[in-house]
Amino acid sequence: MTKRSVTMSDVARQLGISRSAVSFALNNEAQVSRETRERVIAKAAELGYRPNAGARALAGQKTDLFGLVTDIVSTPFAGDLIAGAQEWFWGHGKSLLIAGTATPERPDARSIEMMLEHRVGGIMIATTWNRAIDVPAALENVPVVLVHCFDALGERPSIIPDEEQGGREAAQMLLARGRRRIAMINLPEDLVAAQGRRLGFEKALVAAGMAIDPASIVTSGPEPDSAYDVARALLAAGDIDGVFCANDRIAMGTYDAARDLGLRIPEDLSIVGFDNQETIAKYLRPALSTVALPFREMGRRGAELLTRASEDIDRKKIVISCPPIARNSV
Repeated sequence: MTKRSVTMSDVARQLGISRSAVSFALNNEAQVSRETRERVIAKAAELGYRPNAGARALAGQKTDLFGLVTDIVSTPFAGDLIAGAQEWFWGHGKSLLIAGTATPERPDARSIEMMLEHRVGGIMIATTWNRAIDVPAALENVPVVLVHCFDALGERPSIIPDEEQGGREAAQMLLARGRRRIAMINLPEDLVAAQGRRLGFEKALVAAGMAIDPASIVTSGPEPDSAYDVARALLAAGDIDGVFCANDRIAMGTYDAARDLGLRIPEDLSIVGFDNQETIAKYLRPALSTVALPFREMGRRGAELLTRASEDIDRKKIVISCPPIARNSV
């Protein structure tokens, strides 16, 4: 019987380390310490490991494979994000490897391991909601671009939506329809999106010569059920003719509250959402005017930044405009 060749996985198993660490050590790369490199080399010699010359030649070529680690794959925004990234990669002869994870800042170790073993030229990390994250330590020596999130340490480049500009656009849609008693139902105030969208909303009102009434800006959970209760109380208590809802699910709850109070949309009350979650916005009646989160453009710009500067990415934050989508709710 022919004896099976010793593989890098065998060496890794004997040492209790990852296969990618063995690969880095045997290829004399900086991702592992000198001590680990010496242990790997000694164990490889002991086991009789022989490198595959063809595989090593392939590994030495410049990679055409890039990675995406994200929790967005289970959301309605996944298609736009992936389409934008793939458009750039495919247009430049590159391929995209995708790993879904519940927490992008703490991805399953197997996802990172798989990408490192494929020697990706860089990794995009994308999140469902805009926030600061800590880049996984395992990616310390790998080019990384953050999409819809940003590095808590400010050391990695990011592509983020212009939340403030989006809030301003939402208010201007209401103002353009002659609404002057305008309220906002915001997300929880600790969220980056809530802060930016409120700031833009308030700036637009001030620019139109209107005073900011703190009582007209209220907070809701992100889902329709909690938004319904908040919206019903807001609309019942005041003479409101326009509402900016900080996401489209809040707008769903506001539609229901308005109708239960006998208010017609848009005749009595204009409503603008945010996100352009098309499974909601297009199919509400009347169709919801909203502001789009530019996931397709963010995916494309993230891919562009990663491929054009994969060896030395500058520390930068690129802000992408959030376009208004006019439908019938104003």
